[in-house]
Amino acid sequence: MSEQRDVCCSGDAKTLVLACSGGSNAGQIANNVMIELDKKGVGNAYCLAGIGAALSGFVESAKAAKTVVIDGCPVGCGKKAFEKYGIEASQYFIVTELGIEKTHDFTKLADETKSVLKAIESSI
Repeated sequence: MSEQRDVCCSGDAKTLVLACSGGSNAGQIANNVMIELDKKGVGNAYCLAGIGAALSGFVESAKAAKTVVIDGCPVGCGKKAFEKYGIEASQYFIVTELGIEKTHDFTKLADETKSVLKAIESSI
């Protein structure tokens, strides 16, 4: 069994994928898509909260990497966290602009995640 290395803050990842994980279906879909992109090897799931919390290792890693940011809705928390440090995402997506209505209904997350994942994968 191979040992899985923690790449958090290591700067080793070529692409970092960061996502909103807010309290709506849209935030949870963004987070789920980030996980799926990591599983598929598109990039490494990365901690948006670390950037929002101003942890220097997280901020510097995001500045140095290619980044994909997925926000749940137009409030754009992920984008605003990046802007605070002068970081521009290499690619930026908003779940609600990909055919998903923001609700607090979590019963369709699997299907909605598949739909958004397909849309984002076709753009990456």
